[in-house]
Amino acid sequence: MQNPFAGGGIWLRTSGDEALAGPISPENLASCHPLWAADVARLAPWREVELGPQYGPAAGRWLAALGPGAAAANAVLLVGPCTSSLDVAWELAGAGCLPPFASVVAVSQKQGRGQMRRNWISPPGNLYAALAWPGATGNLAAMAPVLVGACLSAALYDRGFPSRVKWPNDLLAGDRKIGGILLEERAGRIMAGIGINFASAPDAALLRRDHAAPAASLQVFGEVPGAVTLWSELVKSGQTCYLQCVALSDTNAVSRFVEQHLAWLGREVFVRESETDGFRARIIGLAEDGGLRLRHIDTGPGQDLTLHSGSISLL
Repeated sequence: MQNPFAGGGIWLRTSGDEALAGPISPENLASCHPLWAADVARLAPWREVELGPQYGPAAGRWLAALGPGAAAANAVLLVGPCTSSLDVAWELAGAGCLPPFASVVAVSQKQGRGQMRRNWISPPGNLYAALAWPGATGNLAAMAPVLVGACLSAALYDRGFPSRVKWPNDLLAGDRKIGGILLEERAGRIMAGIGINFASAPDAALLRRDHAAPAASLQVFGEVPGAVTLWSELVKSGQTCYLQCVALSDTNAVSRFVEQHLAWLGREVFVRESETDGFRARIIGLAEDGGLRLRHIDTGPGQDLTLHSGSISLL
């Protein structure tokens, strides 16, 4: 069975199994937020495509965008309210309908999830995407969380946003959190759940008490042309970046690339491992397996270590 989304493009799901995701029309999409309205204007006109039951969870009615903003080498599948874009993506991937670098973008999520399964606040206007990431082995697989972040950070930086990736999986701009990444792996497949505050950021009162950085909207740092417009550009640039890293065939070179986009490199941070009291250290780089290389501040010279799990916050 041929994958209907193999040719890329922007797709809008207007009917189908509502247990998977709610339907949405171009008019509904435009009414959700001005960023979506800007996209709808660029994506029109639309061509209706009916997918039969042989496509499993993808069955239903879709609209394929034909307008000037519809060109996308990797399919972007827009869906209405759902539990999370990751849930939808895994269902579609299981049916063979989500090739590498294709993505699901939800208008809003009811149970979006972040690191440590924390709830991800998901109002309309921001990005809630699940990106099919290529499978990898060895150090490249271990480095995947921070590599996804570095590729996206590089793409945002190229578009004028002062973005950096905070180890292991947050996106910062000006030391403020603009997004986060959650990787899930099943049977050798990887999905990257990506949330970016395109239009709004959670109020400080809604953040957990020990949050590492205050939240901010991307619009504070520059113009967002449209949610789908910017996202499809980020995916294209991220794919190019990833393929260049793979072509290097050298995890040391890949870790040096990530370091170029690593937040707080050379700065002092407070480190927590599990429930320990924590300690002060300076970030000195990234290990080839994706661990964060640190230098103890309190225990004298030569006390270097590599952090593989834990959290950091700026001193």
